[in-house]
Amino acid sequence: MRMQGVSLAEAARRLGVSQSTLYVAVQKGQIPTFRRDGRTVVATGALTEYQIRQRPISDYRL
Repeated sequence: MRMQGVSLAEAARRLGVSQSTLYVAVQKGQIPTFRRDGRTVVATGALTEYQIRQRPISDYRL
C-alpha cells in the first residue's frame, strides 16, 4: 500500500501558509516529508498533526 501524500505547494495551501513558511517548517523537521517518484511529498497525516501542534493553548477555564 502506498502512503498518501500531497505536494509541498498543496500542503502550503491546505495549511493556509506561504510556501516559504512551509519550507522552513520542513527544514526544521516540524513537518516530515518523503520522496515519491523523485518528488518531495508531505503525508496527509503529517499535515493534521502539524495543525494540532500549532493550535494555541487556551487559558480559558470553565
